[in-house]
Amino acid sequence: MELIQLMREQDCVKYGDLRDSEGQFEKAIAAYDSALRIDPSDADAWFDKGLTLKKMGREKEAASCVETAINLYCGR
Repeated sequence: MELIQLMREQDCVKYGDLRDSEGQFEKAIAAYDSALRIDPSDADAWFDKGLTLKKMGREKEAASCVETAINLYCGR
């Protein structure tokens, strides 16, 4: 299944997680971004995107994503 075929935000997150586990980090980021376009308040997508960005060495962006996720998890 290709990312373009995914319509539900949770499907995009799952696709991103799969791509991340395969080391396809750019595809994972694209999937998380798709999920966030559908639901910008999806804390799981923000958190997973942050983890992937960290693996890519993009520490500042990763920290921002994780902080956003924490704020959403905590209801801020």
